[in-house]
Amino acid sequence: MKNILARGGIEFIAVLLGITGSLWVDESRQEKEKEKQLQSDIIAIHNELLSDIVMIDSNLIYNQKMYNDVINLLSIMEKTKINQEALDTIPFFNRGIETRSYFGKKSAYLSAKSGGNLNRFNSNQAIQEMSKLYDNAYARMEMVNVAIDDFLYRDSKYRWYAGYESRGFIYDKDDFEKKINSSEFYDWASATSTLLKSLIDIMKVTKSKMLLVESLLIKMIDKNIE
Repeated sequence: MKNILARGGIEFIAVLLGITGSLWVDESRQEKEKEKQLQSDIIAIHNELLSDIVMIDSNLIYNQKMYNDVINLLSIMEKTKINQEALDTIPFFNRGIETRSYFGKKSAYLSAKSGGNLNRFNSNQAIQEMSKLYDNAYARMEMVNVAIDDFLYRDSKYRWYAGYESRGFIYDKDDFEKKINSSEFYDWASATSTLLKSLIDIMKVTKSKMLLVESLLIKMIDKNIE
């Protein structure tokens, strides 16, 4: 009887160990699959981020030139009146006033987030900083873009006063010069310079966060390659 019980106990332990081992192997396999999927997500996000960095650099350069032209215009207006003949000599009037808004790509990040993979590894510094970038910095950047576009383009000033288009609509020279030297236009140009400066500053902050996340992601990629 004791031998039967002993044999049964051994068989039970063997079965238990077999089940435990099988569960461990399966759990280990699933964990490796999760890590593999995370690596794939990180590579996709990193590739999009590299493209975004190139884009924000280009837009920063454009916006800085626009800002410089507005500051130059204000400086001239503070010293002298502007006449129609002077338009060719003032850079502001040789380009249409516009800003290069920045709306970064989010598809790879949102795909990884919806898959739940980022939540499983949310203690990782790169993933924490990445969440701050996409959920906070990018969102703030988009709101600023909308606000600035609304100010610049909500009336006809940007079309009337700026670029070649303005000269195409000059039917009354005296009226044009009166408007272009008005306090209303000066105030508009001054407010535009302030908004452009704010946009540039926020873009620079966003870019610094982008560069931080990019450096952390590349470390994760390189670590897994090794």
